[in-house]
Amino acid sequence: MTGPRPSSDERGSNTQKPAASRLSDGFEPPHAPDETGPPGWSPAEVLDESDTGVIVFTPEGTVCHVNPAAGRVLPDCVVGTAFPTLPATGTTWRGEVDDRRVHGRRAVLSDGHYAWYVRDTTAERRREDALLAERRRKVFLAEAGRMLSATTHPRRLTDLVTTLPSPELADWVALSVPSMEDGRMRTTYAPATGTPIARVTTGLGTAWTAPAGVGRVLRTRRQELHPLMDRELLGRLVPDEAVADLLAVDARCALVVPVPTDDDAPSVLTFVRSATSEPFAEEEIALAVDYAERVGVALRTSRLYVEQDRRTLLLARALVPGPLPEVPGARIAARYRPVSLTNGLGGDFYAVHPTPVDGTWAFSVGDVCGRGTPVGMFSSRSLLILRTAASAGCAPARRMALLDAELTLGDPSLVLTAITGDCSVHPDGSARVRLTCAGHPPPLWMDPAGRVTAMAFTDPLVAGIPGTVFGERELPLPAGSTLLLYSDGVTEARDADGEAYGVEALRHDLASCAGMPVEALVERLEQRLLEHLGDAPVIDDVVLLAIHIPYRDDHEALPILAELGGPGPDEHPDGA
Repeated sequence: MTGPRPSSDERGSNTQKPAASRLSDGFEPPHAPDETGPPGWSPAEVLDESDTGVIVFTPEGTVCHVNPAAGRVLPDCVVGTAFPTLPATGTTWRGEVDDRRVHGRRAVLSDGHYAWYVRDTTAERRREDALLAERRRKVFLAEAGRMLSATTHPRRLTDLVTTLPSPELADWVALSVPSMEDGRMRTTYAPATGTPIARVTTGLGTAWTAPAGVGRVLRTRRQELHPLMDRELLGRLVPDEAVADLLAVDARCALVVPVPTDDDAPSVLTFVRSATSEPFAEEEIALAVDYAERVGVALRTSRLYVEQDRRTLLLARALVPGPLPEVPGARIAARYRPVSLTNGLGGDFYAVHPTPVDGTWAFSVGDVCGRGTPVGMFSSRSLLILRTAASAGCAPARRMALLDAELTLGDPSLVLTAITGDCSVHPDGSARVRLTCAGHPPPLWMDPAGRVTAMAFTDPLVAGIPGTVFGERELPLPAGSTLLLYSDGVTEARDADGEAYGVEALRHDLASCAGMPVEALVERLEQRLLEHLGDAPVIDDVVLLAIHIPYRDDHEALPILAELGGPGPDEHPDGA
């Protein structure tokens, strides 16, 4: 769509005005530049004001021009003389002149002349050196932190602490660790003469009162710098045994730094440099302090591991079952083989407990799923609960319910299988057993004739689930019968081919032990299990607990095995 076209007046005229009219509009043509004379400056003036030094040489190698900047950088360079510091060939040159770092570039001029353009790069090189030194310090701290964190053994750690700083920080390093428990100061140092690492133990009181060095740093927790040492001061700063070594290398300066360890008294690092090394700069002192902080973290970590190992050992000893008590009317024997990888902190346990009822005693076997300190601690607590409940006269089902209630208050990831029961011996020599089995492998019962039967239970495991109900079963045990309780580490033990030992093999081996004394019975079963494993490792705790009801001397059933065609009480089916 188009609108009305504007008139020529509205659009403006395209007719070009004549030249005279255009000149009258106030515009004038540009004038040609006037002829100029010689410039008011000279090339020499430009060179004199340049920050870059310029030195011009004749073809014969004689200096013919030196600008002021070059005179400041190379004050010995004078016109009319040769200056051999700058070569007559090449394109670049780097050197040091009066503690200044100089960089030069050579250019060829006409008529055989040549020029060197030089500048002072001292500030730039110092910045580069500072950056490189900072990077080197960071690499040292990172590597030191990595190596220190990978070592928790106290002796190896102190050795590493004294050897890592050389030669980055010092030529000789000592670590002094005070002990408030025994009042001793233990110092480890790496001798400067290359001899093995040495250790010195002194009284803490003597070191504490020293006027300088370790004792003063212990009291003030502040670092000390000794830029120049004599023989007397050296004797105050280092152990007497190290003085001769340090005098041999001409030890001159020392830095003593506290090591933060969150103890009543800090550990102390002593750095010593010989006369061939530079004194400690501020950056190096800061590096030593950073290194001491990392050493402090490593020492604290090592002590935590040592304390944990000590507690683990104490707990493992507490978990080792003690001697079984003698109970009236029964013979009891057991075997316990914890997995060696857990330092004795397995989850399996067994025990025989007294009860307030005459002629009745209780027994328990359990397995807390998992390994390690938390499992070992809960295993110990579980055994304590079962023992306490039995001593209070609680029935097996009640004991298991109390254990389940305790589990609801602890770690929800812990799961426990257990079997607990009471055994009452009657006047005629027989016995009766009441059992509660919570997810545990059911016991095997061998009657007087050597026949083995596996009991069946359907109770759930102990998992801390509210509302869980545990039942009880009763089993009569006539004289000559044996009840075997075991952990899943027995039946699930696998040989090198991955084949499990299994319940059937255990039943067969138990039947072959008919008539054997109960102590020999559990030993024989353990041997059979190990024979099955061969070279394969034991990967789970092994528990065997056998309860045997012996014949009485006047018991009429004594020859029952012979009547049934089985082995007698003093015979073994295999002739053993």
